[in-house]
Amino acid sequence: MLSPSPTQQPPAPEDDKKKVALTPTRRTVGQTPTALFVKATFRPIFKGLYYTISAMRSHKLVTLIVLVLLLASVTLTNYLTTGLWPFGIANDPFNFHIHGTAGGGDKVKSWLFHLREGNVTGLQLDEKDMSQPPSPDQMIAQYSEAKNNLTWKAINVLSVSTEQDTTIDSFVEIDVVTHGPGGDAKGFLIWHFVTIAQNGGALLSVDLVGNQLRPALL
Repeated sequence: MLSPSPTQQPPAPEDDKKKVALTPTRRTVGQTPTALFVKATFRPIFKGLYYTISAMRSHKLVTLIVLVLLLASVTLTNYLTTGLWPFGIANDPFNFHIHGTAGGGDKVKSWLFHLREGNVTGLQLDEKDMSQPPSPDQMIAQYSEAKNNLTWKAINVLSVSTEQDTTIDSFVEIDVVTHGPGGDAKGFLIWHFVTIAQNGGALLSVDLVGNQLRPALL
């Protein structure tokens, strides 16, 4: 049997003949400097929220008491600052909140209600501080529900502003519906009132500054 010559080398393994080039490793999106910065910034916040929610679940009674106290303090602060309760509760639109008073808004409301009811005596009392009051009889004949084919649908305070002479201008819109032979007509009346806040409030003047009626849409 013949054996290979001592000088003959065996063939090299196939793996040694092929050199595979290694591709450089690339950073994932989560390892970029921007991602690391965002993680470092928001991780404490999310951790805090997680631990807070966990504590709230474990101490439900304490959490409820804290929330009630928080809502009560916010509500009280809002009332002391603005004089208004949340969600319009017990909110009187005729309380103009001028210098801690209604700003004469109660006089405006009284005049409007007496006009709607057709109360001549009430209007005369409301107008006692006016230098040139409008005629109560004429106002009632034109704009009251009692003496006219008119229905007041809504009363809306449009705006309130304080002037430099301490008087208060307010504009009030009355949504009305008139009833006639040709059918109903919708419209509005806009009144301008001047009041003062001193001495419990007083009504100084009243003027009709806008009115419009149009046929009701079918």
